Amino acid sequence: MWTTVIISGISLGSFYTLISLGFALIYGVTRNFNLAHGELLVLAGYVSYWLWKVWNWPFLLTFPAAVVVMLATCLILQRIFARLEEPYELNSIVLSFGIAILIQNGMLLCFSGDYRLIRVPVLNQGLRFQSFYISYGQLTLLLLSMLAIGLLYLLMQRTYLGKALRATIQDKDAAAMAGINVAVMETLAFSLGAVLIGLAGPLYGSIHYLYPASGRGATLLAVTITIFAGVGRMRGIILAGWILGLAESATVVLVGSSWREMVSAVILLTLLAFRPHGILGKGEQ
Repeated sequence: MWTTVIISGISLGSFYTLISLGFALIYGVTRNFNLAHGELLVLAGYVSYWLWKVWNWPFLLTFPAAVVVMLATCLILQRIFARLEEPYELNSIVLSFGIAILIQNGMLLCFSGDYRLIRVPVLNQGLRFQSFYISYGQLTLLLLSMLAIGLLYLLMQRTYLGKALRATIQDKDAAAMAGINVAVMETLAFSLGAVLIGLAGPLYGSIHYLYPASGRGATLLAVTITIFAGVGRMRGIILAGWILGLAESATVVLVGSSWREMVSAVILLTLLAFRPHGILGKGEQ
């Protein structure tokens, strides 16, 4: 049982990290608090569902299409957010709340309010190794999430662009004085965030029912993990995703699925009380 909890928790936590990284990256670089993040995730899921269901595309081939749609959408949003004046956080909350409502109603018009799920039969099969079992769905979720997280980590830690992004997250004014083009970094952050959302959307549609208002939970999750980790702390986001994934998996097994949100809230409040700068502390990145 506990082997199953660990496997489920790590795969779920990796997916939570994938959902949250795009939100955290965009907020860290631009200071735009995007409350439409979950709606964008659901929209990417609908793109994948439509191509898979109507056009009979193989599930994996829907990922590039979802990424392209999210790139176009997020670059348009970046142009809109770029017009905001200080205070950026407050103005972006108001603007993105309106955008979220607009996207929700657009999805309602195009896809109706029916619950939809990407049911790929092979994902329900799996592999058994003596004492534990992992489905192909969990394996796909884990491998794709870890691949995307690993590539982003290498970009952020081993390349000039990554260093420039991290410098912009820490202090935009100092980064500009050091010769970093902050406007380019903001566009890059939205582009990377769009790629992450485009990859997470089809996965979301394969494990969670899609309906126009389902993005609110994903937005809350992204905000929670970003606060949990601390803004700009990528390792903290990865660790926070795994902790929440493991905690929720253990809660479902021990006391039932209705307690998942309560456990996540208790963990977050405990962390804020004792580690207000994030799970890794003030100086860690």
